[in-house]
Amino acid sequence: MDTQNHKQSAIDQLDKTTGNETPLALPAPHRPWTRRLLWFFACIAAVSLLAAFMLWQRNQPTVEAFPAELVIEPGASVASIAKQAANRNIVSSALLLQLILRTQYDPTDIHAGRYVFSHPATLLEVARRIASNDTELDLIRITLPEGISNRQAARIVASTSPTISAASYAAAAAGQEGYLFPDTYLISPDMTAEELVALQQETLSEQLQPLQTAIASSSYTEAELLTLASIIEREANDETSMRTVAGILQNRLALGMPLQADATIAYALDTPLNELPPGQLATELRELDSPYNSYLYRGLPPTPIGNPGLQAITAVLNPIQTDYLYYITGTDGNFYYAETLARHNQNIAQYLR
Repeated sequence: MDTQNHKQSAIDQLDKTTGNETPLALPAPHRPWTRRLLWFFACIAAVSLLAAFMLWQRNQPTVEAFPAELVIEPGASVASIAKQAANRNIVSSALLLQLILRTQYDPTDIHAGRYVFSHPATLLEVARRIASNDTELDLIRITLPEGISNRQAARIVASTSPTISAASYAAAAAGQEGYLFPDTYLISPDMTAEELVALQQETLSEQLQPLQTAIASSSYTEAELLTLASIIEREANDETSMRTVAGILQNRLALGMPLQADATIAYALDTPLNELPPGQLATELRELDSPYNSYLYRGLPPTPIGNPGLQAITAVLNPIQTDYLYYITGTDGNFYYAETLARHNQNIAQYLR
C-alpha cells in the first residue's frame, strides 16, 4: 500500500510539471494585409474625391470680367500657358488646365497666337481652343535687339507694324529710355504704340523681379543699374566680356575717373560709331559738349543710352573683380585689358593698328 501511494504521489507530481495546468494565452498573429487593405481603400476614396472635384471644376465657367486675351508665343511651355491663362482669369486653375492639355491633347499641337475669350468658358472649352488653333488674328513678330535706343526701336516697329508709326512709338516711349525691355514680341496687327510700350515695360518688371534682392543690396538705384547696363550692352558682346567691363567701369566710378565709353557718344549723335568717317571720333567727337559724352563728364550719363538685356543687367550685379582700368576690342574681335595707361596704349598699338 505504501508503494502504491508513493507511485500515485509521483504521478501527481509529474502531472504538475508536464502541463496539466491552464496554459498562458498566446498573442494573436500579425495580419499586415489588413493595414494594406485599409490604405488601399483610403487611396481609392482620395482619388475618387479628387477626380470628382476635377470633373466638377473643369466644367465650371470662370466668372471674371470679359473679354480676356491670351497671347501664346512660339515655344511656350504648357505650364507657362496654363499659368498665363490663370493670371488673366481666363481659367480658375492653372494646374487643371495643364493636366487637361497634357492628357487630352498633344502639347506639340498647341499653336502660337492671340486667343480672345469674349465670354466665360469652361476649362475644357479653353483647352479645346488652344489646341485647335482657334486664334483671333494672325500675330506680327517684332524683334527689338538688346542695347537699341528708343529711337532705333521706333524705326524697327514702324517698318514692321501696319498701325504703329515711328512718331507714335517715339511719343509713347518718351522718357522711357532703358525701361522698354528688348525682346521678340508677337503683337496683333491692331496693337497701338501705347500698348506695345506698356508690354515692354511689363516685361522688364517681370525680368527684374527675381533680381530685386540683389538690386536692393547693391550700391545702385534701379535707374543707375539700367544706365550702367545700357553702356555695357553696347561696349561688350558676351557674358565674360560684359562682366569684365562691368568691373572695369565700376573701378573707374570708384576712382572718380571718366567712363570714357564711346557708346555714350554714339547715343548723343544717334549714329553707330562704325558709320562715322575714319578718325572723326578720335579727333572731334570726344570733344562733343553733351552730358552723354563720358569723356568730358564724369559719372553716369543722365539716362540709359539704350535698352539693356538681362545679361548686361546681371553683369552689373555680378561683375568680375579685377584691377583693370582699360579695355579695347581688337580688330580680331577679342577683348584686351590693362591695369595701366601705358599697357593700354601698347594694346592699342598692337591690336588696333
